Amino acid sequence: MNKNFFINNRAKFAEKMEDYSTAVFFSGKAPRESADQEYDFSVDRSFFYLTGIDREDMVLIINKIAGKVTEALYIPPVDEYYEKWFGIFMRKEEAAEVSGVKTIEIRDEFMTQFAKKLSSSDRPDQVYIFSYITDKDEPYDSYRSLAHWIRNQYPAVNIKSSLDIMTELRSTKSEEEINEIKTAIGYTKESLEFVMKNLKPGKYEYQVKADFEYQLMLRGTKPSFKTIGASGAKAVILHYIELQQKIADGTMILLDLGALANNYASDISRTYPANGKFTQRQKDIYNLVLEAQNVAMGEMYVGASEVAVNDAVKAHFAKGLKSLKIIKDDSEVEKYYYHSIGHPLGLDVHDLRRRDKIMQENNVYTVEPGLYIKEEGIGIRIEDDVWVTKNGIVNLSKDIIKTVNDIENFMK
Repeated sequence: MNKNFFINNRAKFAEKMEDYSTAVFFSGKAPRESADQEYDFSVDRSFFYLTGIDREDMVLIINKIAGKVTEALYIPPVDEYYEKWFGIFMRKEEAAEVSGVKTIEIRDEFMTQFAKKLSSSDRPDQVYIFSYITDKDEPYDSYRSLAHWIRNQYPAVNIKSSLDIMTELRSTKSEEEINEIKTAIGYTKESLEFVMKNLKPGKYEYQVKADFEYQLMLRGTKPSFKTIGASGAKAVILHYIELQQKIADGTMILLDLGALANNYASDISRTYPANGKFTQRQKDIYNLVLEAQNVAMGEMYVGASEVAVNDAVKAHFAKGLKSLKIIKDDSEVEKYYYHSIGHPLGLDVHDLRRRDKIMQENNVYTVEPGLYIKEEGIGIRIEDDVWVTKNGIVNLSKDIIKTVNDIENFMK
């Protein structure tokens, strides 16, 4: 992506900041896994959105004082001994070229310079830090640590969350972002086709996962989240990731998976018959789920409510489940469909979501109805990624086959 994309993102963020304020964004660090191992590093997505840099232990600050905006990027100092063992550090010139930030400082100097800023005559009245609003305790990361330090050292400084601004900016996707998501979907399509060609009874779920992720590796990418590959009765578990079961003849496997392209994610679900042929019962339930997805897409437009779209799907399921003799009353739908219709998609698989849950132009959503019939050992989910435009929705993953006939013909 061109650095102008990131320059424009910072300008749009600064425009929404209050005057006399500073915003701080950390790239993050990989947590330790054991005495001599670390978990894989995953960059803070808001930091990436503003800089285009996917490196550890960096800090971006944006200042808006008396209407004037300045910015600086703090990067780790070069350690030549470390480089002999683990890899090359990003130099100042490269950081400036990728991000478009002109002022590049050394990471070790951040807290000293930041403290001076808070004590100076042009000090900010508030500091924006990125914080999710959740019903769980957030990890004690760099953001919380900084907030704690500010409260103790500079109690007069107001701490504000940059979540609302980032949600507004990140939820509206640019052409560059849509292209990255399309690329991630393309990786997923090609890898799923390999999975379909090699799927057969007697294979283990983890081998199907290996087939998919091997294909991603061949394309220089990796999964956007932990691959779900639930066969038979396990498919009624929404986030089943153990994948230890042997796939039995006559069962189906529910795959929920995705890929990354420049940190932008795809999120696709497909359900396939292990032996390449649906039973009539499987086909009936599968087609009901596929119809529900079409209903959902028909209800999606700029200004539509996520809740209303989900209600339309539940109404369709109620009618279909009665026809299939699975339920007698509409209230029973939630026993077999116990999640919502989808979620925003972007730099995070579950991307930042607007509080009002109203779809806006250039949002990207997943559409993922599912039915989970525990007493029959059947779980089916079909998920696509769609782009909400002023002219209607565009199914970005329409080329990933999903009809009964297309799947059976491909798997012959």
